[in-house]
Amino acid sequence: MIRKLTRSQFIRLLMLASSSAVVLAACGSNSTDTSSDSPGASTDQPLTVGTEGTYPPFSFRDLQSNELTGYDIDIATEVAKRLGRPIEFVPTQWKSMLASLDAKRFDFVANQVSVTPEREQQYAFSQPYTVSGAVVLVSQDNPKNIQSVNDLSGKVVGTTQGSNFAKAAEEAGAEVKYYQGIAQVLTDLQQNRVDAALNDRLYVLTELQEANYRVRSVGEPFTRETTALVFRKDNTELRDQVNQALDAIKQDGTLANISNTWFGEDVSR
Repeated sequence: MIRKLTRSQFIRLLMLASSSAVVLAACGSNSTDTSSDSPGASTDQPLTVGTEGTYPPFSFRDLQSNELTGYDIDIATEVAKRLGRPIEFVPTQWKSMLASLDAKRFDFVANQVSVTPEREQQYAFSQPYTVSGAVVLVSQDNPKNIQSVNDLSGKVVGTTQGSNFAKAAEEAGAEVKYYQGIAQVLTDLQQNRVDAALNDRLYVLTELQEANYRVRSVGEPFTRETTALVFRKDNTELRDQVNQALDAIKQDGTLANISNTWFGEDVSR
């Protein structure tokens, strides 16, 4: 016998079907265009943001809630708030981050991306929101007695694919060994499978101090780097809107407050 549905049951089924369609769309191919920068895009559409989700304290998952959190997550969320837009993060491995931006999987990247002349030729950057520098990491016993970037010539340096640190290692004369994420780099470093690693001084100030890796930094930062949000070259309209939002959160002290929450100091200047 066919059971007749009540009006409320019929509406609930429609809502369930709609939700399922959304979930299925989200689980589609990596080439799916999830960006919202098309002409006439509604402000109700979420800003889609590419981020690793595996790089504390900038972008990572909270162990209890499994929600994305971190300095870059807070910055991007505050920018979207100022623009009156919802936000949706798209976790992506760093090695394919910029290629996924090109493929319009998201509107922009929030992942501590260093501003370099080479990248500026291909992408549009927001104004910088972080100032930092690179440092050398070694294992606790440091068998190769590496004390600075000048000691890396002929050594094996671990880094993530596509990172700016890889270029610095090559310029220092090192052999570069690539990994998917910083956790794999540090695991091999403490086992002396690589001689050194390079990373951001802010990572060393925060997460590395609390981690159980038997590694440490040596020497002073050997670069001065600014990081910014990254947009496709033809998406300057959204970049300009985001810059206005960044101006606002700088002027009212919100950016400094977010920085102090994560680092205990203002790293935005």
